[in-house]
Amino acid sequence: MLLFYNGTIHTMDGTASPPDIVVVNDHGVIDHVGSLVGMPTYSNIRRIDLGGKTLIPGFNDAHVHIWKLGLLLTIQIDARSAAAPDIPAIIAAYRARAAKLPPGTWMTGRGYNEALLPERRHVSRADLDEASADHPIALTRTCGHMLVANSLALRMAGITAETPDPPGGVIVRDEHGEPTGLLQETAMGLITNVLPPISDEVMGYAIREAMYHQLRLGITSATDPLLTPDHVRVYRQLDEDGDLPVRVNGLPIRRPDGVEKITYPLPEKYVSQTLRIDGVKFFADGGLSGATAAVSVPYKETGTHGVLRFETDEMLDLMWEAHGAGFKIATHAIGDVALDQVIGVYEELHRRKPGLRHRIEHLGLPSADHLRRLAAIGAYAVPQSIFLHALGANFRRYVPDALMPRLYPIRDMIDAGLTIALSSDAPVIPDDNPLMGMKAALDRCDAAGMPLNETQAITPYEALYAYTMGGALVSGDARTRGSITPGKWGDLVVLSGDPLALPPSALPDITVEQTYVGGRLVYER
Repeated sequence: MLLFYNGTIHTMDGTASPPDIVVVNDHGVIDHVGSLVGMPTYSNIRRIDLGGKTLIPGFNDAHVHIWKLGLLLTIQIDARSAAAPDIPAIIAAYRARAAKLPPGTWMTGRGYNEALLPERRHVSRADLDEASADHPIALTRTCGHMLVANSLALRMAGITAETPDPPGGVIVRDEHGEPTGLLQETAMGLITNVLPPISDEVMGYAIREAMYHQLRLGITSATDPLLTPDHVRVYRQLDEDGDLPVRVNGLPIRRPDGVEKITYPLPEKYVSQTLRIDGVKFFADGGLSGATAAVSVPYKETGTHGVLRFETDEMLDLMWEAHGAGFKIATHAIGDVALDQVIGVYEELHRRKPGLRHRIEHLGLPSADHLRRLAAIGAYAVPQSIFLHALGANFRRYVPDALMPRLYPIRDMIDAGLTIALSSDAPVIPDDNPLMGMKAALDRCDAAGMPLNETQAITPYEALYAYTMGGALVSGDARTRGSITPGKWGDLVVLSGDPLALPPSALPDITVEQTYVGGRLVYER
């Protein structure tokens, strides 16, 4: 039995006045929120003196690729700018790894961003060939929507100048028609389908390492939005073993990359205290930071319009199968053309069988009409304010000027009546600290301190709500988490400072002092 007192307590449940104490019972459930006066009599209670610090519900990262983050933290080469600031550094990292591995061993990595590289260009197969001609190499761009392969990897995948672009994907070619090594969207699957499988043991280890990283950031719940049947199997085994320190909402995908017309079956529904599988995930288009999201106005620099991954009729058929079976749907849709398509399909699902509330992941360039239509069918929005900080340079480089005023308009989303859940999309961005995400939602500044559509800023309370209760609402877990309310899990975080009282610039300096999951201390600074 724990009693938290002597600090600032933000319940995020709409209570007008903050409580003096919070009690978590021996079952890990919040038992009392209020004052010492009128508190029930408890035995064997342990008092936690907050010492003036701030107690909040555990953060909920509503869109984070846990297993991908885990692989980057454990077995992959880190090509993010902090670890590899230029292309020679990326080559050197792969070359060093190759020196330790037998020829023919695959080497994978992630994280480069051409907008931040001094070369201002994508990595090519020729660059990776410098690292090794004897090891197949795959390097995923930070967004996860592009991949660069070396010559050996391309040969192993059978990719030549004659290989056609797969539906919804692009094999980038040079002026002679030869593949440069850069593969976009579904074309990435041509490589990922020949990668050796990752064992359940290695994948489980990666997931746990990512979760320990999240606990240090105060993240106690998360949605992992890209699961294959293999990932689902690993998650369920971890859950059965009692080895999920973070509560997870998993979203299995229906259509894998690079295999035309292969569709995964609907998963078996599964809901426990730490794992939920009752939704599915679709990708409608690409990424905005790499100019592959589907837009109506051509991108600056590339002159392209991005990629749509589905024909509308096919999308409707697959989504209706899931909707009719009672699965919640989450769809990656960023560009205005993709949003037109997905919202139209959602409206048809709602017309045929109302009741389910589906999600739009990212919602990067919506119009006022898009937001109105989404609100009318009760759809949820899962945007990433942290993109403004991490990817602002990309947006300024690629997004057409005519669409920039629509860029992640979170203020308009809330004002339109949408429930929003903020998230990181890590490892797409290098810093998944929710407090950094809150800062970006408040000041909307890029890494250089330049604002992007600052009129779309939201309030500190709205940002904290979107990182706690918002995530619980969109995953279907509002009855058990998201606020400090009696009857909910004692998933709590002690912060060194008050994020609702400090200026945005000070939020990243707030530290997580303690993290509790179900009343159990799982991290202490």
